[in-house]
Amino acid sequence: MTVQDVPTVFEIEQKSFPSGSWTLDAFYHELEKNEFSHYFVMTLDDRVIGYLGSWIVIDQAQITTIAIDEALRGFGYGQLLLEYVMNYAQTTCEMMSLEVREENMAARHVYEKLGFSYGGLRKDYYGAGQDAKVMWVRLRNE
Repeated sequence: MTVQDVPTVFEIEQKSFPSGSWTLDAFYHELEKNEFSHYFVMTLDDRVIGYLGSWIVIDQAQITTIAIDEALRGFGYGQLLLEYVMNYAQTTCEMMSLEVREENMAARHVYEKLGFSYGGLRKDYYGAGQDAKVMWVRLRNE
């Protein structure tokens, strides 16, 4: 992801998470000031259709945000993007984690398909009583 991608990424973010999206400034901060951030976009016909943000600290990767354009969900793009980042992270990381809304069964299915398993619950993580499941996957078998 580059700073030129941020307006489109922010538009996807707002449509994907209307009750609590990241701010425009948060994306710029991640790209320009956070030394641990690794952000990626997925394109189709030269158009950004999705993104994934992660933090890599020592040997742990944390997915901070992921979304695919609403019109293109259900075609496997999110899974492809996550697989790409899992391969990217496995060169330096042993484990990867993420949080997912407890009721987001579609996303949870993709994560489980890629080997993520339940690791705990974060109460009210998304506010308004919305809990998050913490999920982990081992990236390397050492």
